Amino acid sequence: MIRWQPGYVYPPVWEPPHYALGPLHALFFVALALAVGLLAYRRPALGVGALILCAPFADARYIFGTSITVSKAALIGFVIALIVHRTSLRVLGEKPVRGLLLAFAAILAAIVLSALHAAHEDAVAREFLKWIEYAVVFATVVVGFAYDPDDRPVWTALIVVGFVEVAAAVHELLFGAASGVIIAGHNLPRVAGTLEGPNQFAGWLNLLLPVLFARMLTDRNPWLVASVVLCAITEAATLSRSGIVAAVVGAVVVLVVTRPSRRVGFTFAVGAVVVAGILVTLGLSIGVEARFFSLAEVPQPDHLGTRAILWAAALDLWRSSPLVGIGAGNFEFDLGMVGHPEIRTHANSLYLQALSEMGLVGLAATLFLIWTVIATFARSFSRRPLLIGVFAANIALALHQVFDYMWFFPKVGIFWAILLAIGVVEVLAARDDVGPVPEAT
Repeated sequence: MIRWQPGYVYPPVWEPPHYALGPLHALFFVALALAVGLLAYRRPALGVGALILCAPFADARYIFGTSITVSKAALIGFVIALIVHRTSLRVLGEKPVRGLLLAFAAILAAIVLSALHAAHEDAVAREFLKWIEYAVVFATVVVGFAYDPDDRPVWTALIVVGFVEVAAAVHELLFGAASGVIIAGHNLPRVAGTLEGPNQFAGWLNLLLPVLFARMLTDRNPWLVASVVLCAITEAATLSRSGIVAAVVGAVVVLVVTRPSRRVGFTFAVGAVVVAGILVTLGLSIGVEARFFSLAEVPQPDHLGTRAILWAAALDLWRSSPLVGIGAGNFEFDLGMVGHPEIRTHANSLYLQALSEMGLVGLAATLFLIWTVIATFARSFSRRPLLIGVFAANIALALHQVFDYMWFFPKVGIFWAILLAIGVVEVLAARDDVGPVPEAT
């Protein structure tokens, strides 16, 4: 039975319950930090795998006005292990890494400048600290993975976390999802895994799927193949149009860059046709095409609003402070200034969110970050699956964020920063490649 019902107003995803940090959760976070720290001290690559496994979970508890989460506890343990291990920071001076750190610094500078016209300075501070967290995750994973570039724990963690999220999606389908849509009289659930909502989950899968798919083209490990197939089906079950299109684009990028052999390409084509045929048949049987091929928006609760409303509001707010914006994190609080006091959400577009909150400076910084990321991988001619997969994932995410704002959510942002760090270390390693990576048997 679907828990979602039309007309039911759910708590906004940007305002989770603020539970105080109690002694049991404090012990849990300390134990988690110690466990991740011990793994990372033994082998930094194991610590990277642990960060991947922790990325989709939060279980947030609050103390002194800030949150302690699963990912933050794991990161603290990882950082301490690297310090105790006396891991070299030299890799942070490498040109591709420096370029990405500069792009992170540009975002942080734009956030600081946006405070000049911010009505809610505390929101600016939260955005600043969130991006500091993303930058720290990126830098520490670069240091750890460069010191111990064993990708086996990374692949294991990616496959496992894919299965975990698929299991969470299946649980929603069987026992009730918190979101849904009515299509041709059918009440259809939209899966969200362990993330805040189906669109966020689709964006998270846009990061995972290209990486696993790039590996699958060179390694027919049955667990890997099963993870890719099930995650692809789960992506479809989010019913996120932008997420599904972005996933297809990511897969195409992987195929174009990898250029698999004719035998591998034929095998993939057969499998893709079978899976697509099943999904299309199921979709047509319940009229999904009426939603997917329509520009009409899904009705939203009053506090969320449609993209038409949010995008127009973003432009109106930007006009009030064109250069530095209304303040990072202020969009949801300032919607009343443009006639929508009942709405509390983000702009449903990274680019319009950046424009409204940080002005032309922030939009330029955002585009600079995206360009730097994609250019870093595009310049590297390598068939390393991690490199190709992260390259395709960033293209897919950049496309998806035209219609959603994925970096707003730390579960997506932290996972993105981890994969970005792993990918740039692979870029550095690819410089020493003497030929293409051989296909695994």
